Amino acid sequence: MEIKIQQCNSCGSRDLRNILVRDESQKVFVQCRSCGKLVARYVLAHGGYHHAGKDFESFLRSIERDGGIESARDLPSAFENAKQQLHEEYEALKPRLLERYGDNLP
Repeated sequence: MEIKIQQCNSCGSRDLRNILVRDESQKVFVQCRSCGKLVARYVLAHGGYHHAGKDFESFLRSIERDGGIESARDLPSAFENAKQQLHEEYEALKPRLLERYGDNLP
């Protein structure tokens, strides 16, 4: 796994903005706040968007856009699994960030 905190290729700034486009493919455009240039674009995988502050609402929006709702009976367990996976992945990421960047995260 490669871990990187992005920076602008034009001006070197790490002051970036994520612009989420919620359409059939759910994209994230990363824009530099300092110079306004496009830094990157990501296309999210199926069920790939999760807003940690809006757990269930975010989960429902993501699977709705992915067309992934087969049965409402499965929603609570699918949500809990997705939420658990998100937190496990994030917790596993934190030591790797510390190892790569130390205490001074960019």
